Amino acid sequence: MPCRLAQGDMKSWGIACGLAACLLSPALAQTLPFRPSAASKDGVEGLVVNSTISASGMAFVTNFLDFWREKPDSDKYTIDIAESASKRLGNQVWVSFGQRRVFVSNLPIQHERIRLLSEQAAITTYEALKTLALPFGTVLDPDVADDEL
Repeated sequence: MPCRLAQGDMKSWGIACGLAACLLSPALAQTLPFRPSAASKDGVEGLVVNSTISASGMAFVTNFLDFWREKPDSDKYTIDIAESASKRLGNQVWVSFGQRRVFVSNLPIQHERIRLLSEQAAITTYEALKTLALPFGTVLDPDVADDEL
């Protein structure tokens, strides 16, 4: 016999499932969407995916987002921020666009240095993306119109 839940139970079940998803899959739970722009059709154009594993990594991402959101058109890019731990080198963080790493550095221990590194990472990433990424609406082939891309 199928299980039937009351309306109030469905809400509790949804909250419990959401919490379980956050605990079991932190990478999915930490996908951070940007503020939607007026030009966006589906509400989201770019994402920052947080794949960090430590408190220092999360501090880096939080500070990075503060500086990243100040950049014009930064919400049009989907980037990934990842971290790896090493006993020999310490925690290393990198920012990737597609399959290309555009910023790589070791994470400092001091919080103020993490903030400075985050600012440097946002600047470096933005400059790299301006040269790597083609602007929206760019025609690669003169025989192909904008609406055919």
